[in-house]
Amino acid sequence: MDKQLEKMYSDIFVDRGVIPCEPVPGFNPNGRFYKMNPELGTGYCWIYQCNPYIAITVMNQTHYADTCCVFEQPEYICIGYFYSVSGEILTPYRRLAAGTIQAYVGKKSEYRMIIHKKIPINSVSITFMPEYYKDFLSEQYPSIYENPSKAFERIDGCTDFPELIIIFNQIKTYTGDGISAKLFYESKVNEALSIILEKAKKYNKKHVRQRLSIAGDDLDAVISAANYINDHCDEDIRMDFLAHITCMSQAKLKYIFKYVYHMSIQQYIVARRITHAERLLRDTKLPVSLIAEMTGYKYLSSLSDMFRRHTGMKPTEYRKKCK
Repeated sequence: MDKQLEKMYSDIFVDRGVIPCEPVPGFNPNGRFYKMNPELGTGYCWIYQCNPYIAITVMNQTHYADTCCVFEQPEYICIGYFYSVSGEILTPYRRLAAGTIQAYVGKKSEYRMIIHKKIPINSVSITFMPEYYKDFLSEQYPSIYENPSKAFERIDGCTDFPELIIIFNQIKTYTGDGISAKLFYESKVNEALSIILEKAKKYNKKHVRQRLSIAGDDLDAVISAANYINDHCDEDIRMDFLAHITCMSQAKLKYIFKYVYHMSIQQYIVARRITHAERLLRDTKLPVSLIAEMTGYKYLSSLSDMFRRHTGMKPTEYRKKCK
């Protein structure tokens, strides 16, 4: 495995209490196996190395306490899917959401993440190092090469990508051995990369994005809008009011906000509400109907649908696991 990729996994596992172990039933016997330190949690992680610069990871783990994971990340790109999860990335802020495609373009910087306690992290992901997606691909296909980084950014948060989810499901359940396993996983990695590039092209035809240089005052204003949302996410936050307090047009505010936080203002509001709902479900005995009101939802069904979309479970299921 590439040294930088190896170090990244090592740093992540140290923070999360993950240690090597023997092969585990239910996972493909090929690959490397890890388990949670029994004092910190339960569950396993499986890593298959397609080549020195590509790794497939399948996780099914639960932490007993909220866990902060901090590490120096190298340059890489990653695509994944959570079947269930509860957590937040802090660089910049975004929720880890179940049921959506999670794409990440890593740059040499500090990565910070919080994993919430007692909720299973059930996921599949593929990580690519630049030696593959920059060097190898450009050498193999010099006349048609495309750097996939922008394509990954484009599909992040996508909820309508069943072709990719099928590939993740196939990777998760495959049990072949030997050369058949190697051929299978390599083919699925290439298939995933090809349909990501194709999906991004379709998005680009609909949404042409230009490079944006943000003035310092505009950046401060957008951060202030995010801070206001953090403090008032349980209220009806109007776009015209946010535009007023930032001294921007609504169109400009929406555009810069999405550029800075990699999500729309409405998605950010929902993310903060779900995080608040999680805390109330974990730490209080308040009725779920009241928690819906306290997090800005008029109807319990609205909270339940949104909560399940983000965590992979209903509020009552989430509370049961926490207790």
